[in-house]
Amino acid sequence: MIPYRISINSLTIAASVVTVMLIGFACQSEEPTPTTFPSLTATAEPTATPTPEATNTPTPEPNRDSNRITPSPTLVPTPSPTLSPTPNPTATSTPIPTPTNTATSVPTFTATPIPDTPTPVPDTSTPTAIVMATATPVVLGPEKVAAPPINGESGGIINMMVPNLPPHDDVHASVSPILAGWGPGIAYSRIFRYRWNPADDGRSGPAGLSTQYDPSTSLSSHEITCDICSDWSLDDDGSLRITIRDDVKWQNIDPLNGRSLNSRDVQFSLQRIKDPALPNSHLLNTVSKLETEGASTLVISTFLPDSELWDKLADGRAAIVSPEAVELQGDLKRGPTVGTGPWILGEQNFHSMTFRRNPDYHLPQLPLAEGIKVHIVAGIDAQSTMLRVGLADMGQLNREHLASAIDRFPELRWRTTHDTASGIEVAINTTRAPFNNIEVRQAVMKAWNPAQLIDELHRGQAFLSVGLPLQDSTWLLPNAEIVSYFNDLDAARSLMADQSIDISTPIMVTVGEYGDDYINTAQSLARALTKIGITAEVERVPTRKFGDEVWINGQYDIYVGAAPPQSSVSSLLFSVYHSEAPWNSTGYSSLELDELIEKQTVELNRGQRRELLLELQRKILAGAYRFKAATRVLHWLWWPHLNNVSPNTYRADSFWATRIWLENSAN
Repeated sequence: MIPYRISINSLTIAASVVTVMLIGFACQSEEPTPTTFPSLTATAEPTATPTPEATNTPTPEPNRDSNRITPSPTLVPTPSPTLSPTPNPTATSTPIPTPTNTATSVPTFTATPIPDTPTPVPDTSTPTAIVMATATPVVLGPEKVAAPPINGESGGIINMMVPNLPPHDDVHASVSPILAGWGPGIAYSRIFRYRWNPADDGRSGPAGLSTQYDPSTSLSSHEITCDICSDWSLDDDGSLRITIRDDVKWQNIDPLNGRSLNSRDVQFSLQRIKDPALPNSHLLNTVSKLETEGASTLVISTFLPDSELWDKLADGRAAIVSPEAVELQGDLKRGPTVGTGPWILGEQNFHSMTFRRNPDYHLPQLPLAEGIKVHIVAGIDAQSTMLRVGLADMGQLNREHLASAIDRFPELRWRTTHDTASGIEVAINTTRAPFNNIEVRQAVMKAWNPAQLIDELHRGQAFLSVGLPLQDSTWLLPNAEIVSYFNDLDAARSLMADQSIDISTPIMVTVGEYGDDYINTAQSLARALTKIGITAEVERVPTRKFGDEVWINGQYDIYVGAAPPQSSVSSLLFSVYHSEAPWNSTGYSSLELDELIEKQTVELNRGQRRELLLELQRKILAGAYRFKAATRVLHWLWWPHLNNVSPNTYRADSFWATRIWLENSAN
């Protein structure tokens, strides 16, 4: 019996609206995405119900096969239990213990141990509570986790690259990761932020690129710490009580002129984000009330426990903006950009954006660099050239350009990470024969070997996954378990032999024209279908048609295309995977899967939520209807004169850039 039975409508359709609004906006990666989706207006209150006409979701046929369960017509919430997270996260004044990793049946997550080797001056100002990302964070104590300085070294202007300009300057009015992570958004602070995760120096060789990418090697940080808060706690009723630091000041620019930040500023910002007319309202789709208590306390109430609330408040788009700046022109699309963050926006043009360090930042040692210059460089060839000739210090390249660069310049440093929110997605329409039979769908997967394509098309630099944006690699279903659902032709033929179905009519594999890798993937899948007696044809469609007719309206048998970038697990599950999801275009429904989706949403115990999400991934694969044939891998490359490079762009975060400094910058 789960403590909450959640209606898809009770979570507000803002979560799903953002999923589709992400499409067509500027994105730092070169991953293609569908371009058009219907305009839905998110509702402000969780009880609002969207009209069926707004979603165009295919109507599921009742009892299509033995694996499909028709959900109950209504999902009625039961009374909320007393919230009792384990442990109750309240800050204490106890010293920070030495972090240890202890093996348990349910994994525990502790802070990253501080390395013995020196690192630059860290946060040493007013203590804040360190918390763990996703689900109930674990407080390590009020003292900040700190590392010793490197002789006070700092300085330099860092030259970065992005493929295009942000659409405008209003971080609340766009989902663009460039705007939030490398554009005007870096002038702002958030309530929480991701903790810097020191990594090795990136000294790797080209031999590493020839191996299969292993997502368990990801160095992404999974810890959250206070940014503009000094303390926080969960009240008995589940409300999140935030104490604002007393040393945070707005940048000394009109119309703020260096005044102190207060709780009403934070309340204003969150209320603005929550506005359903703005595209980031999904970040606060469970928030029911925002109240201030004096100048330093904000209380955030939710209508149900939200396991991702801390992550949402640490998102780069959850920026704290000022009422005065917004009131000047009604929005911030043309500025003024005045925040409390580490960087001050300088000159902007079609070619670059410049930022200088904020001398009044509440962590006075940061940023270590004097400034950042973000160059707008379209095209991977141009980006590679700019890096090679030394006009850029750091950038993202694809595997081929990375291998070529480090072969010619062995002193270059690089790191490979992954983005579970993007890649080549495959979906099977379970409302159409013969795919309304689960064993036929399972036979399709068994007849195909996408792992071979990963080697052939991606040089091993991708991996199979369910497609959920789970940044913690220990929450991903292990590769050995995922591949067991594929590449067993004898089992596939046996499944088909047991079926009395008509497979004489050709089926269509519809592929969006996002690039050769997508086309080749669709052709490979079509060839695999012929091995089990299914005649298949490949239909190539423009990206706009793919978004409108295929991804949203379900006009396909099988599709191969790009998935919408989405950093919130719960938002994606409720907008796409839940039986009542507005964009469940596969038509798949399972009450058991729905209950897992709902349980993980309100599960505040990190270990228990991990187990729920692992089981949820198994259920999705067992349903044989949606997966990522190639989850995207990111390749970072930088010159050795950059120090402390530890990229982690989860949820448009770029705070790690405040720790980078340029060697010999005084010369």
